[in-house]
This record gives sequence, C-alpha cells and structure tokens, in this order.
Amino acid sequence: MATVSVIIPTYNCARFLVESLESIFAQTEPPIEVIVVDDGSTDETQDILAGYRDRLVVVQREHGGLSAARNHGLAQARCDLVAFHDADDVARPDRLAFQLAFLRENPVYDAVFCNGERMDTAESANSRLVPPTIARRLDRKLITAAHIFEGYPVYFQGALVPRRAFARAGELDVTLRVQPDIEYAYRLLAHMRAGFVDRVVFQYRWHTTNNSGDRLGGREDIARILERLEREDPDTVRLIGRRRIRLRLARHYYRIARRHLALGNIAKADDAATRAVDLRPLNPRYQLLRLWHLTRASAAARGHRGNSH
Repeated sequence: MATVSVIIPTYNCARFLVESLESIFAQTEPPIEVIVVDDGSTDETQDILAGYRDRLVVVQREHGGLSAARNHGLAQARCDLVAFHDADDVARPDRLAFQLAFLRENPVYDAVFCNGERMDTAESANSRLVPPTIARRLDRKLITAAHIFEGYPVYFQGALVPRRAFARAGELDVTLRVQPDIEYAYRLLAHMRAGFVDRVVFQYRWHTTNNSGDRLGGREDIARILERLEREDPDTVRLIGRRRIRLRLARHYYRIARRHLALGNIAKADDAATRAVDLRPLNPRYQLLRLWHLTRASAAARGHRGNSH
C-alpha cells in the first residue's frame, strides 16, 4: 500500500497552526509522516510545535519563502506520495482517504488534484477555488499543460503526487513570488499523469498576506513562466500553440505596463510596453502605449538638456 508524507511549510502562522495541524492528524486515513518546515517564524510557532514533537518532524530554517520551504520539506520526505498542506488551511477529514482510494481505483493516474473552497465564502457560488466551468470540463479527466494555460488554477494543497515525480521535475523556483505553483505544474506534468476530481478536500484561508493578492506580481510571474516555456519546452509549446502563447504574453505585458505606469514606474512600464509591441507589432493599443512612452521620454530628455544650461 502506498504511503503518504504531508509537508507543511509555515511562516508566522501560529494563530492558525493548531487548527491546521489537527485537521491533518484527524485524517481518516492518516499519513505515515508529517513534516513541518518552519521558515524562520518569529511568532509563537515553535511553542506550538513543541506540543506535537512526538507526532511530526520539525525542520527549522532561515526565512526563504514558500517555495524554498517546500523544497526543504521534499528533501526530508521518505514516503511514496507527497501531500502539501498550508499552515493556514484546513484539510477535510477524508482528504487523504479519498485521494488514495481514487489512485487505487484508477491506476491510469499517478497523481490526483482536487478542489478546495474559500473559508470566507463557504457554501456560496464563489467558494470553489477551481471555477465551476473549468471543474465540470476537467472532472475525472487528465490534466494537461493546455488546461493550465487555459486557466486551471493549480493548488498543491489539494494534490497527492508521487515523490518520484517531484524528484524528476527538480526543485520549485524560489524566484517566483506569486505563481510558483503554476510554473512547477508545467514541469511536473511532464513526469506524471494527473487526474482532476471536482471534490473539495481542503478549506483555503484567504487573508491580506496571501501572495495571490499581488496582481501585478502575478502577471509578471506568468510572463516569466510563458517566456521560459517558449525557450525551454518545445513539447508544451506545440501542445498549446506558439501563437496563443505569444498573444497571451503580449496581453500580460500590456497590462503590466499600464500598472507600472499608474504606479509611476516609468522605466518598468517602458520595458513592458516595448515587449508587448515586439510580440504584436500591429496591435494599435500596444503601439499607442509605446508611442506615449517615447513621447514622454523625448520630452523629459529635452527638459533635462534645457535645465543643464
């Protein structure tokens, strides 16, 4: 029978940690090991973890972010399957039991991803993390890179994945602040067959410190991810289509440019606008935005020369 390691990165989540840990220990089919990676917390995290010393493995490290903490946890894991869990989320009691049963009954799949729901909007039409239109289309089907590109939101808190797939895909990219899961999912899918089941297996706690609230950072991460796909992953580019990728990239760069402009980051806005035009030189909106930057830069240069006399 397959065994499960649960990896829980935590950073200053003491106020949520007990509820989160208890949801893992209350699993109807419990994991073999629970690894908590304390990513340099400065609150009462260690005091709380001290009460669980005989039930989990605690790893302390300097603060490096969620991806670095997950990488550290993966290096410690020893079981066949890995389930990530966030220290501010709550797992449903049958999360692991359901996912293990699904994999046993559907051996065509190596991994399974499930849905989650937001705590603050539970039972409402908008509570599901994977939107209904995507969830219905993907339910009990194979997830591909095309689905990720089309908007499937990757939540590893709802996944059960073979440890060997993580080993083959390599470490999570610690330089992506907002969307590391999406980039990593593209890589992981090359090493496993993952199915999606539209069943809620965890509750997601949204609050002001969630990285997902950083829309500009999220767009910049997505642009980097798509640029990397173009350079390094010809199979995924063929599956999605190079033209679709470039159209999406141009749109992201246009919106990045507008946001930086609103924030007064003129140089960054200019770089993003230029990239949008490079990708879609005939788009009038992108051309107008770039022209506005050139006009402004020229006026600034004339003003500088005038002030120097």
